Amino acid sequence: MNQRINIDDIAQAAGVSKATVSQVLRNAGRISPETREQVMKVAQSLGYVYNRAAANLRAGQSTTVGIGVSSLSNPFFAELVSGAAETLEDAGFFPMIVNVEDNLVRQQRFGTSLRENMCAGAVLCVAPDTTPKMLAEWKAAVSHCVMVLRPPKAALFDFVGVDNVEGSMAAAQHLIELGHRTIAYIGGTSTSTSREARINGWRQVLSEEGIEVGDDLIEPCGATIAEGSEAVRRVLKRRPDVTGIVCHQDIVAFGVTIGLRKLLLEPGREVSIVGFDDISMSAEWDPAMTTISVTPRALGN
Repeated sequence: MNQRINIDDIAQAAGVSKATVSQVLRNAGRISPETREQVMKVAQSLGYVYNRAAANLRAGQSTTVGIGVSSLSNPFFAELVSGAAETLEDAGFFPMIVNVEDNLVRQQRFGTSLRENMCAGAVLCVAPDTTPKMLAEWKAAVSHCVMVLRPPKAALFDFVGVDNVEGSMAAAQHLIELGHRTIAYIGGTSTSTSREARINGWRQVLSEEGIEVGDDLIEPCGATIAEGSEAVRRVLKRRPDVTGIVCHQDIVAFGVTIGLRKLLLEPGREVSIVGFDDISMSAEWDPAMTTISVTPRALGN
């Protein structure tokens, strides 16, 4: 087995002091660009691997920031993570991305891992069933944390999110202005606080316009294309008079368009749809999706 390369080996090969090598590897000190480049070239040629864990232990801090989201298979979260990772990397941090899947056990393990590795902080889309006690435990484990999308039940963290009520009101109003009078709401799960807020916005606009707001026009479903397709089938079986649909997410709206075509209905012509997110795929969908713009990548930034 080859002996592990250390900074003494690099210093000797580069013809500089051990202190200079240490400063270059830590990106510290007043080292000339030429010397810095020389040391890095020698380190790479020798196959040196920087022991980040040991450096973190010595410094008592880390450059790793955890990002925990509910579903990386959802394009919305993929774009949000991409934006957050870009900003972190530009600031000299390394993002560690975890698919928490709204699972409380996975969320707890994520927080424990961040604490064990002395991570610098975290970005978390908190699981819906998280209790205030769990949030207090998370705060003790990860003091520097920003919550995204779902407001935490305890005021312990900074929060970045969207105005769900206003967005849903805009979606419903758009359909009303197109002439629709039977408008359904599809998507979101029963435990989703964002769904509750968006349904409230949908209800408010329809009520103000004197339009029917019935529970038979509301259909929950998961955030997948397949579930959106099935959900619109269930709604139209109950209410074949529906001509407009507000969807909880773009990915659900994609499924709704597929479900409509399975029922031999043309989306955008026979049934109008408004999504919510404005993920990049929405502009390329057929037909191009009308959607409430949340700009997930910018939200991550």
